[in-house]
Amino acid sequence: MKCCIVIDLLPGYIDGMTSEETNEEIEKHLNGCSSCSAVYRQMSAGIPNEITAERRDIDFLKKLRERMHRKYVAVALSTCVILIGSTVFLKNYNIPVSYDPDCMTTELYEIAYVPNHLGLREWQYQPPADTQTPNAADTPDSGETLTQEQIRFVLNMSSEKQKSLKINNFISKGRTIRRDGKAIRVVYYCYTKTMWNNLFPNDGSFMNPLISKGDVFEETFHRNANAGYQPKVREIYYLPMGNMNKLERLSDEEFDAQKEDAVLVWSGVI
Repeated sequence: MKCCIVIDLLPGYIDGMTSEETNEEIEKHLNGCSSCSAVYRQMSAGIPNEITAERRDIDFLKKLRERMHRKYVAVALSTCVILIGSTVFLKNYNIPVSYDPDCMTTELYEIAYVPNHLGLREWQYQPPADTQTPNAADTPDSGETLTQEQIRFVLNMSSEKQKSLKINNFISKGRTIRRDGKAIRVVYYCYTKTMWNNLFPNDGSFMNPLISKGDVFEETFHRNANAGYQPKVREIYYLPMGNMNKLERLSDEEFDAQKEDAVLVWSGVI
């Protein structure tokens, strides 16, 4: 077999594509021809290097794609975290609204310790005598009906005013302190808006008027009939403060001193 023919067959021989008879003829020729043997050795040695280089390129592309994928995932997750965190912050960060005596008022009303629809006594709102209608709470029973005077906060404003103020929350903190030896209930309250509502006005779902009880009375007041309850001095201030929870950490003296930055809205014995 001539050298030129062997050299043409070597690629197929190396790849195992030639027949057994052809392989025998090629091997006989290689054993007796040093030049063809040299070509065979070079071709055999070059294939792994080419394969290795090709694999190296493929591995590099795979690693690059994996790295880019991880980068895109990290960017997407970071974006989601930032968006969620920003939304939570915007919707929960309260901005105090300045006091407006025209729409931010207080209102005195009466409650009575009467039976509810289950026959159990509880404190219930008593409408004015000329507007009352007979119901289960008005059913006569033994004993004198206990009544108490209460005060509540009323926010009453036009839709144009609401669009301007963007109020969407009411907060209040109260504490009974000793001042000059007397027990006084000091109450702070404030209407707030959120940064979210400031940027994206609501859809007009604000209920007008907005009536709130606030923290005027002690927590234990509504738990029983308070037959021995004694009225006390109560002072209500409008304090423009978005986060009133920090008032809980103040001493009684520090709590009372906050009135210097507030507007006295109502005071009296109740």
